[in-house]
Amino acid sequence: MTTLITGATGHLGALTVDHLLRRVPASDLAVSVRDPAKAAALAARGVDVRRGDFDHPETLDFVGVDRLLLISTDGPDEARITKQANAVRVAQEAGVGHLVYSSVIDAPTSPLGLAAVHRATEELVRASGIPFTFLRNGMYHEK
Repeated sequence: MTTLITGATGHLGALTVDHLLRRVPASDLAVSVRDPAKAAALAARGVDVRRGDFDHPETLDFVGVDRLLLISTDGPDEARITKQANAVRVAQEAGVGHLVYSSVIDAPTSPLGLAAVHRATEELVRASGIPFTFLRNGMYHEK
């Protein structure tokens, strides 16, 4: 069973991969990163490192992924929504079995501006038909 983590060289992604590598074989993990050179240590440990840039959905490779952890991107809100929509669409096309999204507490109802991106992404995930889990993370919980 393959679990793929996006943003695996970022703060939350790196912590997640480190945690998983203590619990599952590296051969069960894949990561999607913009710069595979930054994930060379993961490749050396047997993790499947895939180049993937949400700005260029043709580079995303979610084929054979049973579980996908989609870590929310950064940047301006509209750009984030577009990037995350690209990832959700590619996941749907690839037949991902379960999508986990790093959202935020109360995304559907929060009046905070930062919740809008997460609300929009959650709507895209729901509409995709992929079974999903939304992580209701508090801000900066990975620190």
